[in-house]
Amino acid sequence: MDFAKTKKETLTDKVHNSILEMIIQNAAPEDMVLNESRLVEIFGVSKAPVREALIRLCSEGVLEIIPRYGYVVVRLTEKDEKDVANMRLMLETEALRNNFGKFSQCHLDRLREQIERSCAVSSMSIWDMLNFNEEFHMLLAANGENKIMNRFLGEILQIQKRIYARHWWRDQKTLDTNTNAVPHMKIYQALCDGSLEQCMDALRHDITGGF
Repeated sequence: MDFAKTKKETLTDKVHNSILEMIIQNAAPEDMVLNESRLVEIFGVSKAPVREALIRLCSEGVLEIIPRYGYVVVRLTEKDEKDVANMRLMLETEALRNNFGKFSQCHLDRLREQIERSCAVSSMSIWDMLNFNEEFHMLLAANGENKIMNRFLGEILQIQKRIYARHWWRDQKTLDTNTNAVPHMKIYQALCDGSLEQCMDALRHDITGGF
């Protein structure tokens, strides 16, 4: 799988991302009912992409459909957020421990190139930062070629992206474009040095210390 390639965004993708951003920015409060017809008016599109986007958000655990009522935002508690972080920590550290000796020069080069691409972006939105972060960690885990683990990790990262973004919007934080690059470079350097201990420490700090 080539994580460097970006798939073309469809109309459904755009509607999906717009609804998600409404939720993240609290334009859609957790007790608000999302109505399909109203969303069609807001985005000026047909019902099909709106319905597909809503169904996808339900499958991702963002929304819940209530028959004959509408779509409501699924509430995430503080415990849910901690559980997500702990699950991600378990998955990634175990994958790294099992696959540490399997990193080829080609894979290391791809990690370095990914970090360099993220550093080359002069103006970055919160979503850009979170997407670059997801890309790096999925690329790191892809070395183990464990498709089941990678699928679960991808789902966990999607949930955590929403958590991070929501906290960022709530607290109105200032973006630091080095948030991803510095910890990712430490992980990459430890991999090049062949130090599992340093790599594990850098990975844990990256996961628990921020984006």
